[in-house]
Amino acid sequence: MTQQLTIEQLQTVLSQTLSPDAQTRKTAEGHLTAAQKFPGHPLSVLQLMASANGNAGAAVGLTVLQSAAVHFKNIVKKGWDAENEDGTDGITITDHDRNLIKSHLVELMCTAPPQIQAQCSEAISLIAAVDFPKKWDNLLPELIQKFNSPDPNIVNGVLATANSIFKRFRYINRSEELYADILYVLERIQAPLLTLFKTTGQAVDAYTTANDKQKLVPLFQSLRYMCRIFYSLNWQDLPEYFEDHMQEWMTEFSKYLSYKNPLLEDPDEEIEPSPIDRLQAAIVDNLFLYADKDEEPFIPFLPNFTTLVWNLLLGVTTHSKHDILATTCIKFLSSLVGKPMHKSLFQDESTLKQIITNIVIPNLKIREADEERFEDDPQEFIMGDMEGSDSESRRKRSGDLLKAMCRQFEAQTTSICSEHIAAMLVEFSINPSDNWIAKDAAIHLMLGISIRAESNQGVSSINDKVNIMEFFSANILTELQDLNHSIRPMVKAAAIKYASTFRNQFTKEHIAALMPLLISHLNSPNVVVHTYSASAVEKFLVCKEDDGTGAGRKRIKFNGQDLKPFLEPLFTGLFAVVDNTDWNENEYVMKCVMRTLNSARE
Repeated sequence: MTQQLTIEQLQTVLSQTLSPDAQTRKTAEGHLTAAQKFPGHPLSVLQLMASANGNAGAAVGLTVLQSAAVHFKNIVKKGWDAENEDGTDGITITDHDRNLIKSHLVELMCTAPPQIQAQCSEAISLIAAVDFPKKWDNLLPELIQKFNSPDPNIVNGVLATANSIFKRFRYINRSEELYADILYVLERIQAPLLTLFKTTGQAVDAYTTANDKQKLVPLFQSLRYMCRIFYSLNWQDLPEYFEDHMQEWMTEFSKYLSYKNPLLEDPDEEIEPSPIDRLQAAIVDNLFLYADKDEEPFIPFLPNFTTLVWNLLLGVTTHSKHDILATTCIKFLSSLVGKPMHKSLFQDESTLKQIITNIVIPNLKIREADEERFEDDPQEFIMGDMEGSDSESRRKRSGDLLKAMCRQFEAQTTSICSEHIAAMLVEFSINPSDNWIAKDAAIHLMLGISIRAESNQGVSSINDKVNIMEFFSANILTELQDLNHSIRPMVKAAAIKYASTFRNQFTKEHIAALMPLLISHLNSPNVVVHTYSASAVEKFLVCKEDDGTGAGRKRIKFNGQDLKPFLEPLFTGLFAVVDNTDWNENEYVMKCVMRTLNSARE
């Protein structure tokens, strides 16, 4: 077909794209690709999508309509922005078509079935990224008008769309154009948003009393969307309206941080957060935004919110469903603890003890989910633990909290943590096979209190109230010397990580003694362990020290000549990993191979 498709032809072609026969699918997709180059095609697709609301929709079938919605979204994604760097694949959308699409899309989203509504919402966001607000000034009024709908699905649809559109206000440098767009949005949405938040809260109260779970779930979804919109609108600066109405917002926020309802909690669920968990995490994100910026009007509310967040943290389980809530709460506390202006909230030693005992240590400890990821998804574990991509992990956030505590209360924090480290090491020594998690936690607690300053080149400043080398000799070296790869692999990985972290503090003689141990762990069948070993060797080979001339110049601490006695076993271990077809390609091992070759040539 080298022409524009009629509605009937479009319906047929879309149904053929769902065919189990590969050739039929390929032919149909070719027809769609050709058709989308004709003016009017997007409108035909939109017209077909609109039939979902009548008897025709039932005749067409929901899967075909959903396919049409996905096709429409993809047309918008590729063809709406005529200046798209990657081109438009020949998609033609005339000004006439654009105006008609924009005038009908919001209403279609609000009346379509959920599967089609989601695609419409995404299409609106894609168009808004190009046209809003200058070329689509009636979008926001249309969305806000739907706030009054009695249908929670419609309200959530427009809130989800608004949330998606306003995300562009985050994580971007300030500019006059950006502030003009934010001001445009604020003038129209700030008052209706607060009103909707409060009326939704009143509905929550009513349905909580009535024990109506079916009505409560979409209301909590609405509240969460509004919190994310709040986050976007406040990301750059505290708007005047939000400052003037802070008491109202904070009253609502505090209400939900202490909200409990067994109807919305599934005690048997371990992975998916509850509607309450999701809302509370979004609220704490908003609190962090204000606390991190030191917004003066927010300061009077801090003591109450600190208590509420504290209590939330004490109530979370170790299950994955509470990961987002736990990490968000810890991030909020870290932002407060690390600032001198809030020192009075935490300076009591009993408070510091409670934070370390009840928050830091439980969230540093390895959980069953972490063990599973270590064994079954090592690449993901490595990305998170070594590269820092897992910035939202409980362990990472607990480490950040510990570092913040050390900045303000180094002596007290070091003393309290040292007691816990000693106790955990005793616990481990009593039964190493069963209590290895205690040693892993002790190592990470030691890492948390020891480092004052760190970069990609290693640790440059250390807490002088701890002895990292003594800890290494007593607790790390023994673990590295144990060559039974089946015993405590997670502790071995932590031990290698410790040695690698403090590479700047090791002498050449230390590195020479460590090298055969690291090489031996290249033989570990555990991907994380042999990867950490390779990474540690590579980092030791680029570690520098003062050249001794007094001119401030640096030289490689462990050079090619020093490495020479270890080259044969090192290459044997590295290529054993590379040649193992059961493992995926390992970039850390390859990086170590290249670094070793370069060092050997020097």
